[in-house]
Amino acid sequence: MGCTEKRILFPFSRIHNPILVEAHLENGQIKDAFLADTLYRGFEEILIGRPAMDMPYYTERICGICSSAHAFTAALAVEQALGMSVPHNGILLRNLILAGDFLQNHLRHLYLLAMPDYFKGPDVAPFVPHLEGDLRFSPAEDAKFTEHYFKAFEVARQAHAAFGVFGGKAPHGHGIVAGGVTSEVDADKISRYLGYLMVIVHFLDDMVIPDINLVAERYPEYVNLGQGNGNYFSVGGFTGIDGENLFPEGLVIQGSKGHFDEKQVTEDVTTAWYKQTGPLYPGKGQTIPDRGQSKGYTWVKAPRYQGLPMEVGPLARAVVSRDKIIGHGAIGRLWARTMETKKIALAASDWLQRLIPGERALQTKVEQDSGIGVGLHEAMRGALGHWIAVENGRVKHYQIVTPSAWNFSSRDKAGTRSVAENSLLDLKVSKDMTEAGRVIRSYDPCFSCTVHLLEKENQRTLDLWV
Repeated sequence: MGCTEKRILFPFSRIHNPILVEAHLENGQIKDAFLADTLYRGFEEILIGRPAMDMPYYTERICGICSSAHAFTAALAVEQALGMSVPHNGILLRNLILAGDFLQNHLRHLYLLAMPDYFKGPDVAPFVPHLEGDLRFSPAEDAKFTEHYFKAFEVARQAHAAFGVFGGKAPHGHGIVAGGVTSEVDADKISRYLGYLMVIVHFLDDMVIPDINLVAERYPEYVNLGQGNGNYFSVGGFTGIDGENLFPEGLVIQGSKGHFDEKQVTEDVTTAWYKQTGPLYPGKGQTIPDRGQSKGYTWVKAPRYQGLPMEVGPLARAVVSRDKIIGHGAIGRLWARTMETKKIALAASDWLQRLIPGERALQTKVEQDSGIGVGLHEAMRGALGHWIAVENGRVKHYQIVTPSAWNFSSRDKAGTRSVAENSLLDLKVSKDMTEAGRVIRSYDPCFSCTVHLLEKENQRTLDLWV
């Protein structure tokens, strides 16, 4: 019988807001893991009673790194509930605003958050203290990665500037509203956006893609190490004027392909800090916090599709799209994110050419003041869903299921692990658990979408199912 050891990492660095990692090891291998969000998500309750038309502005405050994705998805939900349509230019401008946000997010994740797991930076902040052990680049290569690390900040700023051309400002833009986009289209704006875009494309071709290929070459086992559970889905996104999505809708469950049906989504709260209900379809879901819930270990609910945990994000989108992938593990995810960044940049160039200067981008006509709507769109980290019920123009019900909730869910009634927890199983780790960090960060986890109350009292271990 191997020696059992429990390690707790908190706070966990280089992700968006705190995650607590509890790993149970035997002879240096992870045999079980619990990943917990320590911050309460209160946004859904904040929205009740507020004007439905304001939902894009309110919900984008959930997160600063993916704000436009929430605005976009909220607008879709409100439009369905109130019977609104979006003009030609509005569809394209939404794509362009969100594309700028995708580009800055992916570049920041790749260099600021993920790459420091693989190269050694100089003896200055933020690179000290250094990771020890399994680092495989020469000093010259480390210097090159350091140069690209700082360059990525400059180029990501260009992506935010592109966002701001039509979005007004970044983050938390003013552009996306129910019915379209508030910005007008003219040749100057098209030219400015294109200029920012060309800088990004050159950076991708000259630095980012060669960098990720080199990382995959030097760390070949991580291409598949840390793979999830083999279930993937995409709700689709970036709809073109021809009706085709840049990201198609679909799912793959253990190799079998199918279509996504949002009616098959439920949320389980068996081991989350909420009043026990369900599992419930989000359109009927509740968010009633209960920090004393005896089986709870996280604020993240357990989204399930037909009862199954599903992986979402760039790798899932590539699997559903049948795009080239190099693997299903940590570096497989980073590689998919890199190639997706180039895919979005090229698509944005095409959307710019399809804009019609002078034509309207906003349609404010409302067919009804009450109704039910579902907004589904791919966000930076994967499938995002907003469910709304509107009564006399105000929000009666609102539920949000975020990508990081899919990847980092709590365990459901059957005790099924989340995708990310599952991806840590049998991983052999060193003393500082660098290997686990590489896997967890490959998902680009963001718990900004689950924030608003930090509790430090009565912290306890999470091994409730052990």
